[in-house]
Amino acid sequence: MSGLDIRLKRLFEKGKTFIVALDHGLVMGPLKGIENPAEIVSKLSGIPDALQMSPAMLRIVEENFYTRSSSMIIARLDTANVWRKERKFSSGYYSMVYNVKEAVEAGADAVVTYLVVGYGDDRVEGYNIDQLSLARKEAHDYGIPFIIEPLYVSPDNPDSVKDVNLVKYVTRLASEIGADILKVDYTGSKESFREVVNVAFSPIVIRGGPKTKDDKEFLMMLKDAIDAGAKGITVGRNLWQSKDPVSMAKAIASIIKEDKKIEEITV
Repeated sequence: MSGLDIRLKRLFEKGKTFIVALDHGLVMGPLKGIENPAEIVSKLSGIPDALQMSPAMLRIVEENFYTRSSSMIIARLDTANVWRKERKFSSGYYSMVYNVKEAVEAGADAVVTYLVVGYGDDRVEGYNIDQLSLARKEAHDYGIPFIIEPLYVSPDNPDSVKDVNLVKYVTRLASEIGADILKVDYTGSKESFREVVNVAFSPIVIRGGPKTKDDKEFLMMLKDAIDAGAKGITVGRNLWQSKDPVSMAKAIASIIKEDKKIEEITV
């Protein structure tokens, strides 16, 4: 068994995975809930299967990953400007900040990158794809999973477009580029999301997305996504901006790993 297979099986140990994203600082700055990375990482490590962050953040929280029970580490390699608060961009930019070697040296078990479609300048998308093809090869040279987060963006949308046909398009594009795991927007219903799952070549982990109205709405979305074929969840703001991030993490874990019903969960 290759290193890639070993790491994928660890990440999906029970067939599904729960990942917490803490890498928002690369695109949005110090959002509420992750101003102090050491504090939130110390609270969460060991509950989710993996924590997602930049190699720079890893250096200041590495003591949380010394034991066998620690969460795995997914390193963010890149950034873009489409989510900045001012949202003033014409063609936009995409930049690869770290290479896979730097992520491995920092302790990463996997790497994640954006595929951002919908900029005003096609050259930005072309550069993005060029960089992903290079990162995929390097990740596989090191035997670690390569995760693509494909998004269709618009200057008029505060996050990313959830239209099922556009999500299917970027999901298939990321599949063809060679992602081992896909981090994909949930399209709003089990029926439409099954269409997305059916066009993918690799396991889909849904993006937690913007903060929802309440915890129940968020947990129901997770349950519906799993029922529709998702193999896990990556959550950020809906966890570390909740009133009790540890309780929320445990609630999510019970849905992903124990298949609990929403009525059985209290947050």
